[in-house]
Amino acid sequence: MTYLVAYYSRTGNNRAIAEQIAKLLSADIDEIIDKKKRQGKVGWLLAGRDSMSGNLTEIEFKKNPQDYDTIIIGAPIWAGNPIPPIRTYLQNVDLSGKRVAFFICAKSDGFNEVFPQQVALIPNSEHIGNFGIREDRFKNEDYSADLQAFIEKVK
Repeated sequence: MTYLVAYYSRTGNNRAIAEQIAKLLSADIDEIIDKKKRQGKVGWLLAGRDSMSGNLTEIEFKKNPQDYDTIIIGAPIWAGNPIPPIRTYLQNVDLSGKRVAFFICAKSDGFNEVFPQQVALIPNSEHIGNFGIREDRFKNEDYSADLQAFIEKVK
């Protein structure tokens, strides 16, 4: 079984989780880069607007998901919606017949509503699991047992 962890991270939280997952699965890792500047307060506000509007964005990534059996995709959520870089990634790559899982680190439990939206964007794939964690828990608590349970679903 071959694994790819593809992620977007504006603040570094989802990058850290992506690196943990990649290490636990001996997976390749690929950063999804949003070509639109999203830093600072104005960037944050525009990111929320773009997310709420369902907008796409220009992205860049290096690894071809077609080369892997399982793709684990991670990102934050903005304004309670899938973010434009992930929406664009899911629209632009062919994940047909692939095993796909999602992870989200966010300020709220909004990931519970976003996971089904993301799953709807991969209708020809096999959805195998989700891992959601609040940012405060990510930074202050041991979540290794929950992460390990997610890894077991993905294997």
